[in-house]
Amino acid sequence: MTAVREGRSEQPLAEFGTGLLRTTVTGTDGEEFHWRRTLGDLAPEPFVPAAHPLLQGLAALTPSGDARLVLSADGGDSRTYRVRGTESAAGVLLRGGPLAALEEPLRGMGRLLAAVHACPVPDGPATLPRSRALTRLGDWLAGRAQSPRAALLESHLRAGLGEDRLARVREWYDRLAEDTDLVLVHGAPGLGSLVVGATAATADLLTGEDVSVAPWYSDLGWVVGELVELKWYVGGDQDAWGRLLSALFDGYGRDLGPEWSRSAALRVLLHLHDFTAYVGWSRDEIDRYAGFLRFLIDV
Repeated sequence: MTAVREGRSEQPLAEFGTGLLRTTVTGTDGEEFHWRRTLGDLAPEPFVPAAHPLLQGLAALTPSGDARLVLSADGGDSRTYRVRGTESAAGVLLRGGPLAALEEPLRGMGRLLAAVHACPVPDGPATLPRSRALTRLGDWLAGRAQSPRAALLESHLRAGLGEDRLARVREWYDRLAEDTDLVLVHGAPGLGSLVVGATAATADLLTGEDVSVAPWYSDLGWVVGELVELKWYVGGDQDAWGRLLSALFDGYGRDLGPEWSRSAALRVLLHLHDFTAYVGWSRDEIDRYAGFLRFLIDV
């Protein structure tokens, strides 16, 4: 486990972001780097406080081989993480497709999520924050979108998916939100938060901004949804994508079972919502995603 404070200001190696989250990557002394993440101008909720009791157990976790959780000691609207790379797994996949070099980082990610889920959940409702991501998704599906573009997206998806499919998706979300079998979860374990290093198995999972309590499959389903989406979006060797999924499941110790597509569909819907609300409106992209979502919902 690593927790750091913001280091000296340097010329950024990379800068990217949306209205929800912005990231700046800078170099440090040696072979490590700072990833500074700040709330975007349109972010509807703040990060979970860095001193929140839910993070205390995570600070005690030891690395899982070459994979490790990385916490930030910064508070407020910014977080800084000391990591061993300048590119995320998402960036590697978008640039190069399902490379075999990502199998070990994904296996390590699975082990890290399993370790997070095994941490005890503190007693008392005051210590149990709601998932920021699930709140955004639930509000939107219930017709309470905070973004005008996201509200318009719902009407277009109704035409593209049909009311029956949207009703099924809302039922899946309600089952997830009402599940009482809760564990400590990362909350948003995206492939954009998995920083890969120069060596084959090196992986740092940026952690703390979204930590909450939820069913275990909400975390694992998040990663599966992103891998399935990238498999569709990027293409490439289908068997290689399967090996990445197998590595994740092997590290975690189980898979999602026959209802995997439900978790994937919810993650893809959240991504489409966030892109529309915090990046911009694209009718062509919405139409493309509607076709993909019909497949996931009907599996």
